Amino acid sequence: MILKGFEDLKRFLEKPKNIVIVGHRNPDGDAMGSSMALKYYLDKKGHQATVIVPNEYPEFLHWLPGADKVYRFDKQNSQSLRLLNASDIVFLLDFNALHRVGFDMQATLEKYKNDFVMIDHHQQPDSVKYMYSDVTICSTSQMVYQFIEMNGDLDLIDPDIASCLYTGIMTDTGSFRFRSTTSSTH
Repeated sequence: MILKGFEDLKRFLEKPKNIVIVGHRNPDGDAMGSSMALKYYLDKKGHQATVIVPNEYPEFLHWLPGADKVYRFDKQNSQSLRLLNASDIVFLLDFNALHRVGFDMQATLEKYKNDFVMIDHHQQPDSVKYMYSDVTICSTSQMVYQFIEMNGDLDLIDPDIASCLYTGIMTDTGSFRFRSTTSSTH
């Protein structure tokens, strides 16, 4: 497990911030679930969080709470650029390297002037200022749950956050069948 800059990040997030959350290209249930859960959590903490995905996500995930407020970089480019430029920090969820967002969005993120927070469970992550990386965990959604727990905020998990987290965990564990599923997943 890599936990880099967590205490500094906690201090940084003590005051309201404009935050963008980015998932990987062709987002799956874990990318969408973890991103939406984190968005709702950060909003409850007084931040203004927005989710931007590189391109379309599967229609079967359109039911997720708040999915209608997700920006698509490929279709809403000018709005996405405005949100990125106005943000204080960007969370990178469910991917380990910027190339996983596609060429156009990668080029934009490489020019980003502020810091990144990476929360991911894939091998060989890029280095960013703030990082929570653990390849032994089944999903980024479980890691977002643990991030909330590390902040002492489990009481902020409501049905919307829980539904988003559950969607991501179900996706990346194959409905709790894959070997990456552990007792802590449940």
